[in-house]
Amino acid sequence: MTRYLLLFLTGFAHALLILLYTDLTGDEALFYRKMGLMAAVPLFAFSSWLTLFSMRLGALVSLPSLLVLIYWNLRTAEHSMGQDTVFDSAIAITHLVAGLLAMVTLMTSLRYVFKSKIPWGRGTSSPGLVLKLLLAAIPVTLGAAYVLYA
Repeated sequence: MTRYLLLFLTGFAHALLILLYTDLTGDEALFYRKMGLMAAVPLFAFSSWLTLFSMRLGALVSLPSLLVLIYWNLRTAEHSMGQDTVFDSAIAITHLVAGLLAMVTLMTSLRYVFKSKIPWGRGTSSPGLVLKLLLAAIPVTLGAAYVLYA
């Protein structure tokens, strides 16, 4: 259950941050918007609920997205520090927090991918099937809404 929340919050926080930058700047190419969104949306819309049903498979699917998000954080922080704006420190702190969240999520996913004791088909055992389906509906609905309306 914690892996579900970690992946969902990491992807959703990065998607909101990218969309906030897009609204503030109005420039699509700035901050590598497409690259970051192509990593953040699948992370919260697909990988998060997949961990409820198969922990190792969900962690394996999340690895490429997390690597792209860490790269996005580094490039965006570098780009924002090159600008002489008033909010340099606020942007740097925001990316530090988002990058640390992505790093913790990456380390957790790596641990579950390479942990040999967990079978590939084993999901999270704590919630029942009905709660798992309800929790899976949240990111799927948000991801579908983003794809349909973006």
